[in-house]
This record gives sequence, C-alpha cells and structure tokens, in this order.
Amino acid sequence: MTVVISATGLYTPKESISNAELVASFNTFVDRYNAEHAADIASGALPALQPSSVEFIEKASGIKHRHVMNKSGMLDVDRMVPDIPERPNEQLSLMAEISIEAAKQALERAGRDASEIDAVICSCSSLPRPYPALAIEVQNALGAGGFGYDMNVACSSATFAIQNAMDIIRAGHGRSVLVINPELCTGHLNLRDRKRISSSAMRPSPSWSKAPRSPRRAHGRSSAPSCKPAFPTISATISAF
Repeated sequence: MTVVISATGLYTPKESISNAELVASFNTFVDRYNAEHAADIASGALPALQPSSVEFIEKASGIKHRHVMNKSGMLDVDRMVPDIPERPNEQLSLMAEISIEAAKQALERAGRDASEIDAVICSCSSLPRPYPALAIEVQNALGAGGFGYDMNVACSSATFAIQNAMDIIRAGHGRSVLVINPELCTGHLNLRDRKRISSSAMRPSPSWSKAPRSPRRAHGRSSAPSCKPAFPTISATISAF
C-alpha cells in the first residue's frame, strides 16, 4: 500500500504587521517606560530599556512582516498582545474556524468530500482546552465521519500527526485522514521584550492522507461543543492508494 499526502491547504490571516509598524509601537512603549522610571534608571535601580529597529529584527530573524489575527491589539502600546474576545461554547471556536478554512482547501484540491474523511487529527503546540478535542469540533463542523483526536507535540506536532495518519491507514483503520496543524503563537509572546518582538505571527495548516478508493466501513460521527480562542493553519489530506 502506498500512502501519500494528496493535497494541502493553508489559512493565512488577512492582517499583517510590518517591522516598521512593530518597531514604532515598541519604541513608543520604551520611551514611555524610560520616562516613567527616569529616577530609578538614573540611580541605577533599573536598567533603561533599549529601542529596537527594523534592521535589528531583519538581521536577527530574517522576518520583514508577519500575518496576525488582530493587528490593532498587537500595535496598541497599552496592550501589545492580540485582542481576541472569548467565544461562547455555542459558537465555533476561532481555532476551529481557521482550521476549517485550511481543511476545505485541502479537501477541494484532493477532490474529496468531507464525508470521505475517516479520521481528523489536530496537532499543534497549543490547544484551546484539554477536552473535548478540537478535532471533534472540526469534524462536526465539516460533516466528517470516523474518529478524531488532538496531539500536542510542540514544534514537531505536524510531523508526528502526519506519521500517525500514515500509521492509521497502513493499519487499515481508515483510508483518508485529515491532518490539521493550527498554531497560535503570538498570544504567548511578550512584545514588550526587545528580544522577542521579531517572532510574532499567527497561522494554522492542515494536511490530508488517503488510502486507495474501495468500499469503506461506516463510521459513527461524533459531535462536540465549540471551543474558545486560537494562528495561521496548515491542513493536509493523507490517503492510501
């Protein structure tokens, strides 16, 4: 049996922040902080914060701009973190929403319908909750069958999930597996730290694996309540032939 990644999809947030915009907000914060703590800085009790620059960020990271879910909150000098309201359980979570966008692209490119999915794996470094699984929420919203579960393997989440999808197919437990790698990283960053402001971004992604087309077993479908907030997403379909 040959197992392949038959298609991929990518969700990219519509808003983006340039290095110049990020530096402007950060340096405004630095000037404000140094002014408010001028006496302590002068006495040596506190070190003065150092401003950043576009050149510093590009040299340190190679990043010129980053896509984000909430630009206004990240550039607000009083916050410098995303402003994403918590959603009620009755509403689709943000992390599931962006996962579904990437998943739909992967399914369309693979020429598959959501009903043909045998399993959904959502694997990332940060999940919105321990349970119910984000994968079950995505599965329910897409109208997919089979089973679903989440994985949390830090930076290796995508590769571990793809390997799991291949193992599921080779073991005969499914013929088409949807793998989604949704990441929310910006919310973990302190954008008032000069060493970290080059790392900000938001994105999710899914992949799809499949096995050869042949009569499939009927799978039950799980339903689950929505979750609460998630970064760009990658999705892929993995199939067997």
